[in-house]
Amino acid sequence: MTLDFSQAYTLRDKIQEHSRSTNLALYSEAQERGLTFTELLEELDPSPRKPDGQLDAPLDAFERQLFLADIMISGRNATTLEQFLSGPGMILAPEYVSREIRRGYKMVQDPEELVAAIVPERGPTVTPLYIKTDFPKKAQRRNDSAAYPVVKLAYRQKEAGMIDRGRQFDFSYRILKNQKLAEFRVFLWWIGAQLANDEISEIYNIVINGDGTSPAQSNSFNGTGGTFAYTDLVHLAMAFDGPARMTHLLGAKSDIETVLKINELQDAQAFQGGAFNNTGDYRTFLPLNTRLVAVEGATATKFATLDHRFAIRESVAQPLLIEAEKIITHKLESAVVSKESVYTIMVDEAVAMSDY
Repeated sequence: MTLDFSQAYTLRDKIQEHSRSTNLALYSEAQERGLTFTELLEELDPSPRKPDGQLDAPLDAFERQLFLADIMISGRNATTLEQFLSGPGMILAPEYVSREIRRGYKMVQDPEELVAAIVPERGPTVTPLYIKTDFPKKAQRRNDSAAYPVVKLAYRQKEAGMIDRGRQFDFSYRILKNQKLAEFRVFLWWIGAQLANDEISEIYNIVINGDGTSPAQSNSFNGTGGTFAYTDLVHLAMAFDGPARMTHLLGAKSDIETVLKINELQDAQAFQGGAFNNTGDYRTFLPLNTRLVAVEGATATKFATLDHRFAIRESVAQPLLIEAEKIITHKLESAVVSKESVYTIMVDEAVAMSDY
């Protein structure tokens, strides 16, 4: 596909002008409107889209500006950080850092795969909604005199406070300046993966302990203490009520290892464990069609399970944001990347826990 660069050239002139004057007006506008820098550039220089809204071009608006500024992010001729921060595309640097961190955020285990809904919110707290079903849950026939089961949307009795999570850069520009972007972005990926781990740990904790507005889950384990066998895994899967099922099992690495070693799951003819054996990636191992998630800081012997379609709501007051001014003026030495949000449980029947 041949890209039309006519609007991209016009936008390039503005990018160069803002880079010469270290003008961060575009970042301020994007933040005020709740957009990423890339989303704002897409308004100024729209990319071709498929009918479903997906990008239908090899480069999006931001990548076109990198191209026009001769910024190479990979390969033997990759741009150095100093060239980036002193060149005509300097103003693109904060968004580059942010995009690579977001790439790392999704690279190992994407927290969004565990979330049913992501909702923007304003303010330091949110009153969570949840689904409440009055018994009996069985639907009534038309000629029955009994009332239909009632499904209600209700507010929790308490508010949940937003949590600010992030990382502060503590890099020496003297060390960084000659580093090529192909290498530097690996460090940004690692930071993004750490931020994702923080959020996955929080999701694990609210399933185990409640989210502060919902009750903690009761222990579904009824086996022999100190061991977790195939029958215990099956029992945990059957702990879900209604249409919910176990889609994700979260636990400490040692407990995920325990599941991987369950005898009944070792026979490739009886269970499709071959993918794990071939790739070495435990996430391809799907016992009872459930994805395994190793959680840093999880409590040993405590599994948290959820149905990602119904269980968790993320309320976001501030999406992942980089301090653009400090990227430019402090050259990454003291910038902070952070996100402000809170996870809450939407459907109590869509989570369960087992402490063996």
